[in-house]
Formats: sequence, structure tokens, C-alpha cells
Amino acid sequence: MAKDPAILFYTGDFLNGCIDLTLEERGQYITLLCLQHQKGHLSEKTIRLSVGSVSADVLKKFIQDNEGNFFNKRMEEEIEKRLQFIQTRIDNGLKGGRPKKANGKANAKPNGKPNAKLIENENENRIEYKDIVERYHSLCPEMNKVAALNEQRKGFINSRVEEYGIEKVLEVLKIAGESEFLNGKNDKSWKADFEWIMRPTNFIKVMEGKYSNNENKRVDGYYE
Repeated sequence: MAKDPAILFYTGDFLNGCIDLTLEERGQYITLLCLQHQKGHLSEKTIRLSVGSVSADVLKKFIQDNEGNFFNKRMEEEIEKRLQFIQTRIDNGLKGGRPKKANGKANAKPNGKPNAKLIENENENRIEYKDIVERYHSLCPEMNKVAALNEQRKGFINSRVEEYGIEKVLEVLKIAGESEFLNGKNDKSWKADFEWIMRPTNFIKVMEGKYSNNENKRVDGYYE
């Protein structure tokens, strides 16, 4: 059987997920995603030959398997969903296709809805942005509220969830909410906000405890 030449590609999710990448890095990212779809998990040699010196921010979007090869988890899931979809079509074909009504039309489900197994574009991995914002409001009650979720903010959420997972994102929000420094107890009475926390450099600093209350030293660069 020939390699499947296609896969569902969620353009909005891609743009949101790489909003903090340069155009060159986005080119590297999409190239590696396409290579993974066609060739499977990627060795370091394949990556170097394909995109040259890969950006560290791009490489963070891939994880390594037991053999040290790189793959993007979301792409892996979409490949599997596509294979399952194709298999349902093959199975239905071997059975003579979907049952027909007397008028020759395919039978629907009893509730009138199509079979969920045949809906290829169902995105089970969609991030509930509003839920994350609501958790921010509850975990960081002294910080400014999020009035609107623009594409940039959605992109930051996508990137952090893809890199660290939803539980780590919520953990970082909790750490930020408990930080006296990030809640205005500093020499400028400055407070962090949601977008500041979700930016890649700031997120790592909070995660590593650089703004925790037991840190006695002043942390420079908190306005970046």
C-alpha cells in the first residue's frame, strides 16, 4: 500500500502554536512535520540534512523516542487518527459499503447523526482556552484579568501546553499566583499578568522558582 499523501492540517492550531517562532523557524517546523508524516520518527542526521542547524525553539516541539529519534506528539496522533479513518472505509468497503435504504441512500444513525468513527476532522486535542483563563483568574486573583483572548495569547497557550503539558501550565500559574514579587511587592509595585507569564522566557523563570518567595535575590529583566 502506498504512503498516504495527505493528513488533516489544522491551520489555526499551527499558526497559534508557532506564533512565538520566527518565519525561518516556522519553515523548519513545517518541514520537519511533513518529514515525520512521510518518513516516521526523525534521526538527528535527517533533521540536519533537511533544515540545517535547527532552532532550539523548534526542536522543543519534538520529543525523543527510546531510540533517540525525534517526533511531534500532535503529528503522531493525527497520523493515527487518519489511519483509523482509512481503515473504517476499507472495512466498510469489504462489507459492501454502508447499508442502503429502499431509495438507495445510505442509512444514518438512529439519531440522524453520522457515525462518529467516520468523522475524520474531529479534533479531540483542542485546547479549551477559556478554561485555562478561568484557572488563571482563580490561581492569580491579584493580577489583571484577561479581558480578551487574541490570537497571540492563544498561540502562547498552545506553545506552553505542547511543550510542558496542561498540568505543568496550571502548576506555573499557581506558582505565579503565590509569588509576592509577581503580585506587586517589588520596588516598582509592578504586577505580572497572564500574557507575561505565558511568554516562553518568563514561563521558564517562574517554573524554575526564580520568583518564589524564598528567593532573596532580586531578579532582573522582569519587564521583558
